[in-house]
Amino acid sequence: MKKIIIIILLIFAVTGLSASDTTFTKKPDFLKIGKYEKILNRFINGDRKINFLDLRMSFTKTSKYNPYEKTLDTISKSMIDLLNEKKYKEAIKLADTILLKEYVDMYAHYACYYAFSALQDTNNATFHEYIMDRLLNSIVESGDGKTPASAFLVISNREIYFLIFIYGFEQKSVSFSTYKGDPIEIHTVYDPKNKDTYELHFNTSLMLQRQEELLRKKK
Repeated sequence: MKKIIIIILLIFAVTGLSASDTTFTKKPDFLKIGKYEKILNRFINGDRKINFLDLRMSFTKTSKYNPYEKTLDTISKSMIDLLNEKKYKEAIKLADTILLKEYVDMYAHYACYYAFSALQDTNNATFHEYIMDRLLNSIVESGDGKTPASAFLVISNREIYFLIFIYGFEQKSVSFSTYKGDPIEIHTVYDPKNKDTYELHFNTSLMLQRQEELLRKKK
């Protein structure tokens, strides 16, 4: 699989080679973000200038947003298994199932990119690679991941583990902290390429807020 350019930005952020440090996590102004369906429809209809951070953040305000739902994890496992078995068309069908529910899911776009590349469908492969790049970039731009104060803002554990997966890191441990009331996950990862170990900080405040909302609705 060819290198994904945006991952280089993550390398720079992790190793301290970034052109500028992000001191604090950039949080969205939900009053200025449009509806998820409206932003997504603009993109589907050809507008490639949408803000992918807005797309991800607006998804957290929909009824479909459930960051701890296990269904997508189960489907994703089957999808990746199909990729490994070179059953590319079947993998694409499962990816489409995920994207109908959660278009911001990077695992599904990765599966489509990989499968369409294997099927030599360049147009569709490029399309899904572009989306995956932009979604990744919107996370990298939210912080530098070096400290709790500048943690990457994520909306699901799937985003966390996709970053670790796509970069080729090996997960070593996870610890938890807080910063000004926000929950922070600290993932210690090992890079087998350069033999270095890093700490990646992720702000999971939106995930916890949603979980609390869902729990209140069940009462």
